Amino acid sequence: MPRCSSISFILILALSALLGCSSGTDYVSAVYDTCYTVDDCVEAATLCEELHIDFSGFAYVNAICTLTCETEGPVSPDCPRAWVGRFGSCYPSSVGGGIDDTLICFDPCDSDGDCLLDFRCLSGVDLCGTDASGCPIGENDMICVPGPS
Repeated sequence: MPRCSSISFILILALSALLGCSSGTDYVSAVYDTCYTVDDCVEAATLCEELHIDFSGFAYVNAICTLTCETEGPVSPDCPRAWVGRFGSCYPSSVGGGIDDTLICFDPCDSDGDCLLDFRCLSGVDLCGTDASGCPIGENDMICVPGPS
């Protein structure tokens, strides 16, 4: 019986290597969860950022666990991977309803179903209006922000 366990372990290791298991910031993280304080967040998150969004005539407020970043734009290497499999997006917190222009990691998304409950998946046009010239959000990028679910 011990021989079978050793073989199984070796097979699991070999399969993991073939599938390309990753390490470091390549893992999927729960950084983008909701919070009341930073103490509610996983260790990798350094902020509990409150966001205020006006959407369809209503104001939505919620806070997310996140961290600051330096490489602005979609798929920022400074941001942990999200549940959609991509690295997070790095934008000024104000674009998502934060109080200042500190660059933070946002949860990237393709549709509302990729976001937490009480969050929406919005594009730069949704958040900045049709004048894309002043919008920091990438043309084809979408991020999760507070909104109706």
